[in-house]
Amino acid sequence: MLDYVIGVDLGTSVVKATLVAVRPTEPPNAQPGGVVATASRTVQMHHPGPGEAEQDPEEFVAAALSAMAEVASLAGIEPCSVAGIAFSGQMGGAMAIDRHGQALTPWYPSTLDVRYQPYLQPVLAAAGSRLLALGGAVPILAPRIAWWRGELPALYGQIDKVLLLANFVAARLCGLAGDAICCDPSYLTWTGLADTARRTWSDELANLWGVSLDCLPRIVAAGDVVGGLNGEAAQRCGLCAGTPVVAGAGDQVAGFLGAGLVEPGQLIDVAGTFPVFATCLDRCLMDGEQHIFQPLAGPLGEQHWYAMMYIGGGGLTHHWFAEQYGLLDMPAARRQLAEDDAHLAYAQLDAMAADLPPGAQGMLFIPHLLGRACPPDPAVRGAWLGFTWTHGPAQFYRSLLESIAYDYAQALSVLRGELPELPYDVVRVIGGGSRSSVWNQIKADVLGLPYVRLSEGDRAALGCAILAGHAVGIYPDMAAAARSFAQPRDTTFPRAEWHACYQGYVEVYRRSFDHLREIYTALGALSSRPWPPPAACAPPGE
Repeated sequence: MLDYVIGVDLGTSVVKATLVAVRPTEPPNAQPGGVVATASRTVQMHHPGPGEAEQDPEEFVAAALSAMAEVASLAGIEPCSVAGIAFSGQMGGAMAIDRHGQALTPWYPSTLDVRYQPYLQPVLAAAGSRLLALGGAVPILAPRIAWWRGELPALYGQIDKVLLLANFVAARLCGLAGDAICCDPSYLTWTGLADTARRTWSDELANLWGVSLDCLPRIVAAGDVVGGLNGEAAQRCGLCAGTPVVAGAGDQVAGFLGAGLVEPGQLIDVAGTFPVFATCLDRCLMDGEQHIFQPLAGPLGEQHWYAMMYIGGGGLTHHWFAEQYGLLDMPAARRQLAEDDAHLAYAQLDAMAADLPPGAQGMLFIPHLLGRACPPDPAVRGAWLGFTWTHGPAQFYRSLLESIAYDYAQALSVLRGELPELPYDVVRVIGGGSRSSVWNQIKADVLGLPYVRLSEGDRAALGCAILAGHAVGIYPDMAAAARSFAQPRDTTFPRAEWHACYQGYVEVYRRSFDHLREIYTALGALSSRPWPPPAACAPPGE
């Protein structure tokens, strides 16, 4: 009897596997939605130099297999009782493989590795509007290919396929190579080589970058079976060879599905490392000249879409702030501190900031420490405005929490302007930050909408479990399955008087970018100037 499905989420620092019972009442220890067991494995981020970030794709393969083996062992299931497996993964980034399917490069995660930037900027200057109109976002994958071609020509000559991390892991577990490599259309947005609205690769953009479309994976539906576990993978994870492996989707899209976002106008906040605010739509939204939202292809069909904005590294700023105020020691933080320790630090900060009035007593924070992503403005940096000697850690931290909500408020305003007929009446919240009742209250007050916290669980892994089940006929109606997984835990309601107070801060926050842009640009130019080392500067009179 095929009683289970497995979803695996390949995150930036953690790989998580979730085993779901097809019949949620069995076994008796199943959690809401049928979750039977979960397991996670940490993975490392390497920084060989300034602005460089790399991850070992084989480490992700090993972590995925180990996590799947653990959930199977915890549940005591029969090896052949798993009907299907699907993977989600980081949506921005790139890696390359040879014709045998072996990794030629590390996985370069999102925009954390900036070595491709010199190859991006000239193309943006020459054809940025067309890139955004077709792709929907500032690209990451195409300029990475250009970087390999320009800086690593010997490696470039060996490349057979360029792909995303989850595509690689799925292919390795099935022994796939060449044209058998697949990806689903949710990954297209950040490639710079796709006509995202049509869910296809773009000849026009390939010509713009001088890239052959032959080096890209086949595009398949998120719920398509792409292969079966090969013998080696099956032995390592304790499952049966031939177990179907499903295409899966990008981590955000899989998470949206796992959170039950299946109706137009539903909203979600992913309070994580990269804070995300998104909505479900029945069309592809390219928001004109504003470029706040990026379109993502949904898995329910050609008319299923998400519009998403995000804040690069917003969650990392929380971690940085806790370090600076001594709540996390720096060496431990760099070793990817245990989650419980981080939660304790954030709970202390929340307690400090909870009773402050709106606006952190006249303070404003800009949370885009490494540039603004939505809309794209790489010159933007962080800033605190309005602080005096009377402000301390509590006010600084509250202003940090509020700044994310102010960005969300701008995004919600765009949605209401573009698609006013949709309801936008409640926000679902997931991710580690959803545990903060203070932050949920701030965001509810700023947006004027109830915040519904969903039950615990990795939503991307749950979304993948739904996709795996759909592929093998267990969940013929994915939307209905997604609704059954989206169990609410509690609701935070907005306070009308606080919402009214916050509107002035939202407007000042919006205006601050126009006033600070020239300053950011000037500071960037100054910081890039070469300066002599201190030893070369002789004291006066010598």
